[in-house]
Amino acid sequence: MKKTSKMGIIVGIIAAIMIVGGSIVWRELTMKEVQLSMLDISQVQNRFYKNPITSIFEGADPFVMRASDGNYYCYPTSWNIGFKAWVSKDLVQWEEVGPVYESKAGWAFGDFWAPEVVEYECKFYMYYTARWSKTKSLRIGVAVSDSPRGPFIDVYDHPMFDFGYAAIDAHVLIDDDGKKYLYYSRDCSENVYAGRNESHIYGIELSEDMISVVGEPTLLLKPDQEWEFKSGDKWRWNEGPEVLKKNGLYYLMYSGNLYAHKAYSIGYATAQNPLGEYVKYDQNPIIEAKEEWDHVSGTGHHSMVLSPDGSEWIMIYHAHTVPAIGGGNRQVYIDRMGFREDGSIYVNGPTVTEQLIPSGAGAEYNAAGTAQVTVSSEKSGYKKESLIDGEIGIYEKFEKQEWVAEDGEDQSWVQLTWKKKQPISGVVLYPSAIQERNVQKCKIVFSNGSVVENVAFPSEPGGAAIINFEEMDVKWMKVIIDHTGQEIGLSEIMVISSQDDTK
Repeated sequence: MKKTSKMGIIVGIIAAIMIVGGSIVWRELTMKEVQLSMLDISQVQNRFYKNPITSIFEGADPFVMRASDGNYYCYPTSWNIGFKAWVSKDLVQWEEVGPVYESKAGWAFGDFWAPEVVEYECKFYMYYTARWSKTKSLRIGVAVSDSPRGPFIDVYDHPMFDFGYAAIDAHVLIDDDGKKYLYYSRDCSENVYAGRNESHIYGIELSEDMISVVGEPTLLLKPDQEWEFKSGDKWRWNEGPEVLKKNGLYYLMYSGNLYAHKAYSIGYATAQNPLGEYVKYDQNPIIEAKEEWDHVSGTGHHSMVLSPDGSEWIMIYHAHTVPAIGGGNRQVYIDRMGFREDGSIYVNGPTVTEQLIPSGAGAEYNAAGTAQVTVSSEKSGYKKESLIDGEIGIYEKFEKQEWVAEDGEDQSWVQLTWKKKQPISGVVLYPSAIQERNVQKCKIVFSNGSVVENVAFPSEPGGAAIINFEEMDVKWMKVIIDHTGQEIGLSEIMVISSQDDTK
């Protein structure tokens, strides 16, 4: 065996050391760039989902709840004499449970719409819309079961309540103090306001027994923002209420416009109390199909649920099965939603390209949020922290929620650095919401010397450049963009890791 001299060892050590600013730092000896071998997305398909969620073959007005058995249950508008349900562990792969409610009480004869199920004290309460045989008018019914899989049995042989007008789209909130509230839409079929047929949203206290209401309803919302008039002026809608409480603030989310129209979209209002007064967000809608899009239509009537590990909010909604036709044929979509620092809501949708599955649904996590972000430069009014805030760029009106490089540069870069090495196996890059800022191609360099050249970006809104590879340990990664003076931007970076450092 050939022996190494002491002098050779010393020379090797010196070659690995640099003097920088009077300080001694260790130099990586493995920085020779090596092209990284890519994995086809079909090899890692379990990391991603793609809308629409075709394992739910029928479905409009999808309501999803997570039951105490750990499963998610989806109850959409799906059957002409009642409701079917689907069950999932991860919000992506669904199996049909089958019929869970069939009308036998005799009070309802059709138009079974928009069921919602609430678990309370080991019982499951289903609130649903149907047409009352006595008046041929729409009303809300209530049925109860010992299981989220049903069968749900009607409590009454008549509607849950009757205020003398059509009521649809029931939703229940159980507040922190135990008080319960029911929200619904006074349907435009029997509500004429200012010479127009309008759907208005009301709220009322729900009794402790969960099956009756207390007092008189309070008007909370009516159509009064410009985007809510796109499907016509003589008929207007605020419907599909969903209420979420966060940091002491009540968020009343709802759908506007005709369900069959492309402009069917979602907005929200906030209040300090569960029954208002609610003030609508001035940047509504927060999810919509833009007029120039031909790939999606009618994004509305939603519900919200936490991801399997509880770290992300997921919005479940419907869109038209055939965007060019619209109408009543709809299918289920899911996308992430979240809250900005100022408390406003964003939705990462609608998407029709591959997206990371909800957090906790698989063995991988997004490690970007634990990294330190540095950039070559940033344009005034934008911030590098937007790259790891969870919001992807879809709508131009929210452009400030992205990073934009300083004008006039020929090359820009973004670097993510972790406190310790991360086992990563993929990178997902989202471009700017502004078409003129979109990156065409970029290069990614990793701390171990691996490099990916010519990373290309898709053109669909909400689409990302997705790079998959065999797992490797890295301390940092850098995205390098040549843009010859053109203003460029990115909205989000996600890094796929088998290690969850957020807990």
